Amino acid sequence: MNDIDNSSSASNSTADVERAQGRYGSDAAFVARRRQLAKLGFGAPVLATLASRPVFAGQCLSNMMSGNLSNPNRGNCAKGWSPGGWGQPGGNVHIYTTVGAWAAIGLPYGTLKSGGQANKYEDYTGGATLNDVHGALNKNSLPTSTLLRAVLTTPQLGQVTRHFVCAYLNAKLSGLSGSTFMSILTTQQVLDMASGLIGIPAGAPGYPGNFNTFFDSTWQ
Repeated sequence: MNDIDNSSSASNSTADVERAQGRYGSDAAFVARRRQLAKLGFGAPVLATLASRPVFAGQCLSNMMSGNLSNPNRGNCAKGWSPGGWGQPGGNVHIYTTVGAWAAIGLPYGTLKSGGQANKYEDYTGGATLNDVHGALNKNSLPTSTLLRAVLTTPQLGQVTRHFVCAYLNAKLSGLSGSTFMSILTTQQVLDMASGLIGIPAGAPGYPGNFNTFFDSTWQ
């Protein structure tokens, strides 16, 4: 698919965030029950079972919990693309060029300068910022004007934010209508992890709290 010009992508992504926030209500009972069980002293196995409710199981998190991703396509899920894959232009993400993948999920990579080379990061200006995604993804308190592509390609800005942003992009790509790529996590699950509503399930890489390790295991 060719790259597309989506001048309204920033507003679209804001609307997407608002819709995602609105879906918290449907999980309210689940979250309340999880917290109640935690207060009552139920351990990790019970909480892991709750975390494995159908939406997780349908995306093969059980493979991850068993440490088995040697065949990432087993079941319905597949590993996504790394921060470098999403951050640097000139490559491909799924069936799209890198820049095309950003446009497809409603977040602009940036505008290529006149006479610039499409495979050079420095030849692009602007693009989506942290303000265009859910605030919880910003785990390093960076300015909201920080470019998402800069977060992905500049580890010094904060590895945790970098990992959360990349996981979110993979999940959004998976959520496209007709997409043949199925991410291990949904966008809502990434947002819930960033907000502290759910944690890393017992048995998954990085358990109990190393999200860098956890997300590293979900991409190529």
